[in-house]
Amino acid sequence: MFQRFVRLMVVLAIGVVMVACAAPAAAPGGAEPAGVAPAGERQVLDLWFNSDDLFNQYNEKIIAEFEAANPDIDIVYSPYPNEAYKTNLQVAIGSDDPPDIFFNWAGDDTGRYVREGHLLDLTPYADQYAWGEQLSPAMLAAFSVDDTLYGVPYSQEAKYFYYHTDMFEEMGLTVPTTFDELLALCTTVSDAGMPALAFGNQERWEGVHYMTIFNQKMAGEDTLAADYSLSNDPDTLFTDPGYVEAFKRLQAMQEAGCFGDAINSTTPDAALIQFVNKQTPMYYQGTWIMGALKDNGLEGQYGMFRMPPMTDAAAKGNQNFVLAGPVGLEVSNKTQYPDAAAKFLDFYVSQPSQQALLVDTNRIPVRADAVDRETAAPGVVAVADDLATGEGTALWLDVVLENSISEVYLNAIQEVLAGTKTPEEAVQAVREQALKVQAEMAE
Repeated sequence: MFQRFVRLMVVLAIGVVMVACAAPAAAPGGAEPAGVAPAGERQVLDLWFNSDDLFNQYNEKIIAEFEAANPDIDIVYSPYPNEAYKTNLQVAIGSDDPPDIFFNWAGDDTGRYVREGHLLDLTPYADQYAWGEQLSPAMLAAFSVDDTLYGVPYSQEAKYFYYHTDMFEEMGLTVPTTFDELLALCTTVSDAGMPALAFGNQERWEGVHYMTIFNQKMAGEDTLAADYSLSNDPDTLFTDPGYVEAFKRLQAMQEAGCFGDAINSTTPDAALIQFVNKQTPMYYQGTWIMGALKDNGLEGQYGMFRMPPMTDAAAKGNQNFVLAGPVGLEVSNKTQYPDAAAKFLDFYVSQPSQQALLVDTNRIPVRADAVDRETAAPGVVAVADDLATGEGTALWLDVVLENSISEVYLNAIQEVLAGTKTPEEAVQAVREQALKVQAEMAE
């Protein structure tokens, strides 16, 4: 059963996926769903998604297959680009007419909606559809709050350095095994007349991914667990020197020539184009771009490696953590058709759908039985193998932290990169907001 599988896991606030799902519980503050539709009634479900063109094609195919198998259910699909999606969902989720089913991240992006009473408790459906026996228990645990499941993961996403193997060979470059070697590689490429890495931080989330793994490597897991959850003592909250050191690692990359100019005004899409067009030999980006690389004829022509370990004495974290996290689908507790919504979720994470996810988009499934090592792209197999060797998982900082603290962090990263704020000033701004939120929670 679902509970038996998920109790194996524990989730730390850093996003190290470790908390377990157990028995069903009511969604706090949420209204009860209207229930099962009368016989013969056509059930219409709105599905909102943070999606690009490639993934839209996949979603449209899956929706068509589901509707063919369930002629009494219609899925109205609404895809949005990343920033527009976040803004629109935050407004719609608390309205009288939210989407029935929607894409979301694990961590506080889910936790916030749980606290506000917007999400349907999916625990009974997990038992009904045996998700605990089919999907990754760790990924299910990431969408759990207080032993209750609020989302169904469909993909594991992780962050890697992608590099053009032919450019590395032409420039005499080798994959760095330490952070210092990465800095040296950047200097070599910069001296040759180009930035070593594509980097588009206009939307701020690319920068926060660097800081997520730097915080974990420099401050360590125990410190982050206490600070990110705001359970640390106010006198020590976000005072660990590892936070300043993490910002200094970002500065060190900038000073070594890893990044080009105007990174805060460059979009992630523009950065991807730079990498695809070989204007840079490397790009630090998520596994979600593998489909785009395949579409641009680059499959089998690039390599991947994790953020290398820090080897200096200031690094207190486990250096064998991976920067990764699941994404999934959640259901509004205002939906008129909870059973139909759960049926769609089960179809979306079925073995055929997960196999199609891998083939069509190169995304990493949450079902082990969906990965055919003989036919899967080399990059996908490499990621699946690498994730299995990690000793822990750091979830994206902007997903784990309370939203207003995350906003301060996102802005501070841009300011440090622009040279308008020092690492010490950036961390102080984060600490002040964290103290404010902590005090409000205690009232």
